[in-house]
Order: sequence, then structure tokens, then C-alpha cells
Amino acid sequence: MKQTRIYVAFASLAVTAAFAISCVSQPAAPVTVEESVDADSSATTDEKVRKERVEEYRTPVVLKETVRFADGLVDRVVTYTYDDGYRHLLSTVARKPSSVEPFERVAYDYRDGMLVEKSVFGPDGALSSKSNYSYLEGDLTRETILDGKGVIQSSSEWAWDGGRKSSWRVLSASGLVLARTDYFFEGDLLASAKLLDGAGNPKGTIEYVHGEGDILMAVKYLDAAGAIEGRIDYSIKGGLVTQESVYRADGHLERRLSYEYGPGGELVKKTLADSSGQARETVVYESTYRTDTRTIVYYE
Repeated sequence: MKQTRIYVAFASLAVTAAFAISCVSQPAAPVTVEESVDADSSATTDEKVRKERVEEYRTPVVLKETVRFADGLVDRVVTYTYDDGYRHLLSTVARKPSSVEPFERVAYDYRDGMLVEKSVFGPDGALSSKSNYSYLEGDLTRETILDGKGVIQSSSEWAWDGGRKSSWRVLSASGLVLARTDYFFEGDLLASAKLLDGAGNPKGTIEYVHGEGDILMAVKYLDAAGAIEGRIDYSIKGGLVTQESVYRADGHLERRLSYEYGPGGELVKKTLADSSGQARETVVYESTYRTDTRTIVYYE
């Protein structure tokens, strides 16, 4: 039970990790579309001048995912709908192969480019739950989860410090603090997270291990006494996660996720295997691309 709790905490911390991975960006060859020079022309010929250029690159965006059992039979198909620029996810629809009607539909609403509401509808088309989001200076500060009748079920609150998440609290419907997570950084990198119960008693720690280039290589889960409860190791190739291995407290492999990508960095397949290496589930992704831009500052 304890191990499950810690994994759930990490899943929430990752904030839609699966979807983030499925939309991972591996920019294609950049194209310079604009170049500018600093307005200060007082520099001598021996001084470098600050310049900027705007580059375009393509970001993969998932349109459809097909989930299959180990025997190849389709479990479900999920389709994604976006706005015209593929910048905001508007809805997802999940269907079983045996039915044309969806068993779940999720709708997303935005204000000023920020997600403010997520509504989940069941197989009968009725609203089953809703999540409302609040922000302060662009940072997510509160999520309120309600049932289909509009009754608050729970909420989460986040605090920020200098643009970095410093804490996360989970509250009951009545406002009672159920759990808290405090985040600690080394430079700009998240180094650890301390898990506490509603009374402030320590319940465990999550440690984040970074490798060369500040890439996340492992996540370790410890109990309140500092004993290892599990870990996740990541294999990286070309800046992309190719394998995610989950280990139990005794060091034995529990399960492994493998990721395959297309030439543009788009996720094309995810395979879940058990400890013996036997595939248990596969997810195949179909994607398109959107065009993004970034500003590069340089001196010459």
C-alpha cells in the first residue's frame, strides 16, 4: 500500500507524464526566419555585438493511440482533437472496438491560453467529474475536483518560489490537509521531494538522479526511515527516453516500458513488459506536427 502511494505521488508530480512523453519534441533542422541586431551600435569593431535569430522547428502532436493486449487484440482507441494550431488539446474520446459510442470523453477549456477546466463524461454521456484550475502569474496554484453533481471531492494547492514549484498540498472536500510534498532543488534541477502526511509527519522521500547534460536518469523512492522502497531507471538515446525500468524494494525488476520513436522525434510505440520480459500491453501512436519558434541569442 505504501509503495503504491509513493508511485501515485510521483505520477502526480510528473503531471501527465504519459502525455508529455507522447508529445516529446525532437526539433527538426531549424530554419532561421528572422534576424535582428542589438540597437546599441556604440560597440567598437573589437567588441562582439548581441544578435538574435528566430528559428522554426516542428513538434510532434499525438492524434490517435491504439491500445492492444499482449495477444494483439485491441483494448481501446483514443483520439485527440486540438485547436487549429495544434497548441491546445480540446478533447479526447476513448472507444472500445465493440462499440461505436465512447466509454469516456474528456473536454478541455482554456482562458488566455491556460487550461481552466477539464470535464469527464461517462459512457451515458453524463458528466462524471470536473476539474477546475487556478493560476497566479502563469503558475498553477490550485486544482479543484468535483463530481458530476458539482460537489467538491478534493483539491490540490501548489506554492511557487522564483518560478519553481516549492510545495504541493492535497486537501479533502472539507479543506483538511491530507498530504504535503515539499520540493528541493540543486541549482535549477529538482533534487528531491519530501512526502508528509496531513499532520506534517514524514512519510517518505523521492530522490531525482541526473546525469550528463542534466538529464534525469533515475528516481529513487525511500520510506520515512530512509530505506529504499523502489526506483525507476531511465535509458536515454538522442535526448529521448527509450526505456523505463521499475524496480521493487528488493532490487528485482517489476516492469519495463520501452519507447520507440519516428524520424521526427514522434513517439510511435510504447510497450509494457513484465519482469520476465513478456509484453503485456502495447500502445501505437499516430501523430502530426505543429510549427513552433524559439529565439536564439548569440554574439559576433
